[in-house]
Amino acid sequence: MSLPHLFKQIAWGVFTLFFSSALFAQNTVSLDLNDAERRWLAQHPVIRLASDIAWPPFEWVDDEKQFKGIATDYMHLIEKRLGIRFEVDTEMNWPEVVDAVKQRQLDVFSCVAKTPERESYVNFTRPYLSFPMVIVTTQDVSYIDGINGIKDMLVSVVKGYATHEFLAANHPEIKLALVDTSEEGMEAVSLGRANAFVDNIATATRIIQNSGLTNLKISGEMPIRYELHMAVRSDWPELVSILQTALDSISDSERRDIHNRWIGVRYEHGIDYGLFWKSFSVFILILGFLYFYNRKLANEIAHRKKAEENAMKARDDADKANQAKSEFLSVMSHELRTPLTSIKGALGLLTNDVVEIPPEKARNMLHIANDNCDRLILLINDILDIEKLLAGKMVFQNQIIVVGDLIARGVSANQGYADHYGVSLMVNNNECEDCLIDADESRMMQVLSNLISNAVKFSPANGCVRINTQRMGTKVRISVVDDGEGIPTEFRNQIFTHFSQADSSDTREKSGTGLGLAICREIMQRQGGEIGFVSETGQGSRFYFELKLCEK
Repeated sequence: MSLPHLFKQIAWGVFTLFFSSALFAQNTVSLDLNDAERRWLAQHPVIRLASDIAWPPFEWVDDEKQFKGIATDYMHLIEKRLGIRFEVDTEMNWPEVVDAVKQRQLDVFSCVAKTPERESYVNFTRPYLSFPMVIVTTQDVSYIDGINGIKDMLVSVVKGYATHEFLAANHPEIKLALVDTSEEGMEAVSLGRANAFVDNIATATRIIQNSGLTNLKISGEMPIRYELHMAVRSDWPELVSILQTALDSISDSERRDIHNRWIGVRYEHGIDYGLFWKSFSVFILILGFLYFYNRKLANEIAHRKKAEENAMKARDDADKANQAKSEFLSVMSHELRTPLTSIKGALGLLTNDVVEIPPEKARNMLHIANDNCDRLILLINDILDIEKLLAGKMVFQNQIIVVGDLIARGVSANQGYADHYGVSLMVNNNECEDCLIDADESRMMQVLSNLISNAVKFSPANGCVRINTQRMGTKVRISVVDDGEGIPTEFRNQIFTHFSQADSSDTREKSGTGLGLAICREIMQRQGGEIGFVSETGQGSRFYFELKLCEK
């Protein structure tokens, strides 16, 4: 026998042994089931599966009435390992499937999210799939910042899906358009019958790619993930642990194969051994060439990747800056236009000789014009202050200040504003009333007044804003506490950001530039102090600032 022929036979034997061993290992997985679980399986050889006929890539029925998808592949593996058969219905839509499980006409959800309503009639395995939830809109819609971005939209969701239950239960203010399938929901957005569609990223991406809906895109992400489980009718608790054992036996490589089959790169598993040896020879030559060529290009590739990363970061920073600038200009135009309109209206009536205005009404109009002039001055001062602070041009004139006097002046300056909103101001726990600090008095008044006015602004009618002091070692902390709605979690990181508001819609309702807290932070940093807050949604907020005490 010639040497090449012998080598070929040896290689064939190695490939055959390798693939046979892998196949044998895959199909002979031993499950650690107890006797009671094995008896239960023997008594239930056929289990009726509750699957969605129109939910790619997780599970759907193709034109030949065959179930396909990620969940279907998992169920095929579990069938082989448990020695049972899953029976599926290819006609029921999702709401019908849910009702069938409730009526015990179907036994197991193959792929479903856990919700409080579903926990009343099924028991869940641990999640075996997880995907982020996204918002799909038409191409002309800009970035959507989570749930707050869809509150004024007509949002399409699949009836009975976890997204439907979540939004209906937690955000009843959002108007929902219910559909039977994900594809129907995305078509509704494409045709203008809805403003947005919410579903998981895998389903949304597949439908956009395969359905020809070229005017759609993913515009935002929801603050929840789609954790997908198997779920068993509640009167079959034994099957939950059995399914969990079977799920745990599925290896990482098997999971990757399933994921890649439906979401990643498609590939074929067959090998043409006749072509293998020809390809192998060419491969060796190419490998040698690429080895040396790759060393030459390594540095260049690294430099290009770094340049691309820098370019992407610069683009993202520019996008964020443009978004912040646009939001700031929008708020400022609103804030400047409102007092100007009031001033023009009041003065216009006073200078109109056609209608005689009673003196009392004329005085009220002058008061309106005067108050709105003061408001304009405050707005302009905020803009000038932030510019000076950012440029390092603001001058501070420090002096010794009595903490109690500072608080008294701050309360007095804001009393009229508090009375206007029907909010009371209270000074308590003033354990550091006689303490002294070395700071610029006018700037400390600016910080304190800003915190008090914000607390008043976001307090309910008949609410109370409490100002107190606390000695903390060598520092004094001055706190302003309100009993408003608190600051939502998603907005807390940007409270002190320049030209940014936590919620621009609320800012416009309450009025304000969104610069006040940014100015306060800059002032405290330049005075060697600190500023911060503690807030819980629905339980109010506590804003505070700290400065070092002076010795008497």
